[in-house]
Amino acid sequence: MKKIQLKIKILLSFVLTLLFVLVSCQSSDKDSQSNKNLITPVSALQKSDPTEISIMTYNVENLFDTTHDKDREDFPNLPLAEKSKPEVIAFCSAIKSNYRRQECEQLDWNESVLKIKLQNVAAVIRTLDGGKGPDVLLVAEVENEAILKRLVTDQLAELGYQTVILREGPDLRGIDPGFISKFPLVGKPKLHLVPYTEADPEKLKWARRSRGILEATVKLPNKKSLTFLVGHFPSQSNPTEWRAQAVAFAKNLMAEKIKKGEAVVLGGDLNITERENESHGFFNKELSEVGYVSHLIGCKHCLGTHSYKGGWDFLDVLIFSKNLKDAGVELITDSFQVVRTSENMKRNGTPLSFDSTKKVMGVSDHFPLYSRLRLLK
Repeated sequence: MKKIQLKIKILLSFVLTLLFVLVSCQSSDKDSQSNKNLITPVSALQKSDPTEISIMTYNVENLFDTTHDKDREDFPNLPLAEKSKPEVIAFCSAIKSNYRRQECEQLDWNESVLKIKLQNVAAVIRTLDGGKGPDVLLVAEVENEAILKRLVTDQLAELGYQTVILREGPDLRGIDPGFISKFPLVGKPKLHLVPYTEADPEKLKWARRSRGILEATVKLPNKKSLTFLVGHFPSQSNPTEWRAQAVAFAKNLMAEKIKKGEAVVLGGDLNITERENESHGFFNKELSEVGYVSHLIGCKHCLGTHSYKGGWDFLDVLIFSKNLKDAGVELITDSFQVVRTSENMKRNGTPLSFDSTKKVMGVSDHFPLYSRLRLLK
């Protein structure tokens, strides 16, 4: 009798295990299929006509090289072999956040890791326009021009990018906005520093260390010029007033250029949440006065470019001046897409941040935003 009971228990255990495996497999298949359904169709990320110009803005999240830049606090993003130096130890040990301190002390940002980071960023860029990449790329969170050029020369060499620009700003972390284009540069690039005001001298010191707005003008295939402004406004950990001042400055900068007959595109990570827009009108009032804001005139099916605690925001935007015809182009309003790929997205559809300790390392905590212009006949 005991032997029969034992056999029954073994059989039941086997059946339950088999059922668990089958259910797990089905769940995994559903998750995988769900993930595939969230990927942006390739057909939506390419030109329908050779007269179109593609543009993408992308916060690539901490694209650092592996060497220390003078006067920059890039210590977390150094190889482990460099972290025994006194200045690195002193900097890391002073960090109050346990997580950030541990990251600073233990992250091994070596050449092998950097190569994967570059490959992963490039893979997302190559998703566009049938593997050719966008004609214009606005980027945020890049340490210096050298690493931006390395991204192009090492990973995108055959795509025809001839203009690669980054200007060092006052941000102590060492991250700046950058610009990449297949079109030739017109004139000299500029970095505009927002003239922040703040009653508290200590806060003012930090405000003035914020990133500037990069200006670059290129010559389009129709021989006309188009100016791009690349911004990365103060993060949400900083006062709303700082972003308000950055918005006002960018708006005035666009207005001045429009008055001169210059067509302008402002893009980048403006760090403005939907809640902040609702309370202050940064997008639907202020910036809409001088241009067409990407997610207000298009991308109606899009959730956002950044997700935090289950919510979505368009931190990353493209704003096109209303005089685009002065550059001989028009905006294709139904071309806006948030770029979601198998490389840059989690199973739940949110951005997959780069993490060198994981099997699937990811790319960035932001999704890129894509759009197209059309040359007028």
